[in-house]
Amino acid sequence: MGLYYLLRGAILLVLGLLIYAQTFQYGFVFDDYIFIVNNPFIKNFHNIHLMWQAFPVTRLVGMYSFAFNYYFNQLHPAGYHVFNFVVHIIAAFLVWALADLLFRLAKAPDGYLTKESSFIIALLFLVHPCQTQAVTYITQRFESMATVFYLATLYVYLRARLAVDIKNKMRLFGLATLFTILGIMTKEVMITVPVMILAAEWIFFPGKDKKRLVTIILIAAGGLGLLIFKMVHTGLDVFLSSHLSESHDGDVLTPLRYLLTQMRVFLTFLRLLVFPVHQNLDYDYPASIDLFHPPLTFLGFAVITGFIFTIIKWRQRFPLIAFGLSWMLITFSINLVPRNNVIFEHKLYLISFGFFLSVVAALSFVVRQRRVFIGIFVFLIMTLAFLSFERNKVWADELTLWKNAIQEAPNKARVNSNLGRIYGSKGEYDQAIKYLSRAIVLYPDNITYENRGIIYSQMGKTSQALDDLNKSIAMDPNYFSTYVKRSWVYQTQHNYQAALNDLAQAIKLEPHFTDGYVERGMLWMSLGRNQDAFKDFQTALSIDPFNYEVLLRQGAVCLALEKYDLALECFNKALSIEPSSGEAAAYKIYCLHQLGRR
Repeated sequence: MGLYYLLRGAILLVLGLLIYAQTFQYGFVFDDYIFIVNNPFIKNFHNIHLMWQAFPVTRLVGMYSFAFNYYFNQLHPAGYHVFNFVVHIIAAFLVWALADLLFRLAKAPDGYLTKESSFIIALLFLVHPCQTQAVTYITQRFESMATVFYLATLYVYLRARLAVDIKNKMRLFGLATLFTILGIMTKEVMITVPVMILAAEWIFFPGKDKKRLVTIILIAAGGLGLLIFKMVHTGLDVFLSSHLSESHDGDVLTPLRYLLTQMRVFLTFLRLLVFPVHQNLDYDYPASIDLFHPPLTFLGFAVITGFIFTIIKWRQRFPLIAFGLSWMLITFSINLVPRNNVIFEHKLYLISFGFFLSVVAALSFVVRQRRVFIGIFVFLIMTLAFLSFERNKVWADELTLWKNAIQEAPNKARVNSNLGRIYGSKGEYDQAIKYLSRAIVLYPDNITYENRGIIYSQMGKTSQALDDLNKSIAMDPNYFSTYVKRSWVYQTQHNYQAALNDLAQAIKLEPHFTDGYVERGMLWMSLGRNQDAFKDFQTALSIDPFNYEVLLRQGAVCLALEKYDLALECFNKALSIEPSSGEAAAYKIYCLHQLGRR
């Protein structure tokens, strides 16, 4: 029996590596720059407590995981990708364990609904292409980590319900509570776990004994507590106010329109689980106007209603199918809370377990020959694994990612803007201006004006650069980054006072970010004010002590100030971060030479 599980565990690990090992060499993309690259709160453990002020409490565990990665890996993305992959493997093993436990709870007959079926579900979860966004996209470890806590909570809770020894039962209930707390501090979807437990009670533990009634009351109380917790941290406004859609330019999402749109999103999720084609990081998804416009809105509502009736009707005869459908609806329900983006594929990561459970359970009753049953899933798993391997190639870098996105959403401003930004970073300025200008025509925003202003500046078109950066600041005067970028243009004009004023404003707006201090330190150096540069670089290093570039600059300033001991310390630390750096090594030799002369 031990060899059985060992071999199948090895299959999960090896197959996962075959699909995802290529991603370990990939870089940061999209929101990774917000949550990791440019996030000052993960870069110094002395400042890590500030994350409680900067980010919602429902994301803190994920944020701390970024701080963990940064401590060991700095801005080398391989470690972050490996972390995500390990989380995915843990989730797959938990899917296997939970599915196996559910089959035993359902008292499945010998044959297809056995440990082989639970392993098939784990394999489907592991290899499905829709999981790639939650695994390969580093930032979306929020989703995969929350799924681990969600699965663990359900598994431990059900083990507690089956436990005979009261002490063991209490320990397991306590562990389930701990996983719930960790989950709610990772992502908001965890607030649905009490409802999921109630669904499990309803389907797998029928009866009306007093102990069960007390259990249900306690679960309901816990669910109410989590809901109140969510309401306190988001406020009622999120349910009552309208939002500008980030999924389709120009749409205003009223609470009703958002709810109606989610009827279609549910259909899209089903389509992606069945036919994972035309995947996209950034969908162009118009809002539904009413229940019949577009017509798929009503169809989505009808399908969800059908799921509910099926669950009620089949919960006793086909409990696994009923629970799988319940899982899909309950985990999807968090998407009914209004937000600016109506759809992202990573949300399928948790939802998919219910789909795979229902499909495997349903096919086991339809396909009566064991070899045929296993053969169908072997073919399906290999096909999905190949599609996942190919889908991961899209994430190789930002250029391939956004080129793929623009094929699927050519008329979305954010997609054009990001593609233009990437072309600009690669020095392809004509292409950059083309896509950034198109984004401004489609739907202008301050970020796109800033990005085009940067490109104009790099092209030497100073007046056009200033015009775009001024427009960006006019649209959002509190966005610190644009002041930093405008200071660059002022410096090319030798308008140093204006540049210093902009950098001071950037620092005032975001005192915990290094950008303003670093840029001002460099400007002080160019003006010969090395003592002022030293202070700014020192502040930057207090925020981000592992910043290789700042360490080099601080070391250079220390050399200019003849602070050779401090300079040597900077260069040694820079070399510990980038051991192959010829620049840091040369500086270190010069510094040692100077110290020897003294």
